[in-house]
Amino acid sequence: MPVLTKGSFALNLGIVRVSGELSEVDRQCAWELYAELSTRVAVTGKQRDPDCENFENELYVESFDSLYHFFTAAREIMKKFPVGKVGTNSNHLGVIISDAMSNVMRPFLEKWQVPYRHWWENQSNPRRPPLERQNEYPDLSEMLADWAALRWLMRQLQSDLVSIYRLRDLNT
Repeated sequence: MPVLTKGSFALNLGIVRVSGELSEVDRQCAWELYAELSTRVAVTGKQRDPDCENFENELYVESFDSLYHFFTAAREIMKKFPVGKVGTNSNHLGVIISDAMSNVMRPFLEKWQVPYRHWWENQSNPRRPPLERQNEYPDLSEMLADWAALRWLMRQLQSDLVSIYRLRDLNT
């Protein structure tokens, strides 16, 4: 099983088909997750940025909202899997979603969302233009490096969903 690591985050993408046929329920859940991933720049970055390091013209406070909403949507997708289908299979899509949320999204949000929002709301200068204002965040470089790692890992998950669940890649 491949384990992708970038920065301080890791994601085990050991999605394996047990049989040659994929159930439509599994494919539908994979498609819903793919739709959430492919439409959120905050989660997978800009399409023409292979390293996921381009944050130009993004308002970070809104991107944090998008990350949180993605987390909520992914949790809802997980709930659609009948528990009997998941069983003890650690390679099931529901388990992979849980791993992505637990090992990538949650650590990033816990590390950065509260400190950044506190700084934004209480210490930054609200009279400055928002895109200039956010660039004054004291830990900006480290936050963006972690965020780029998160995006890269989530983009790998997106790519695996396309390949394994035979989805149409809307980003090509």
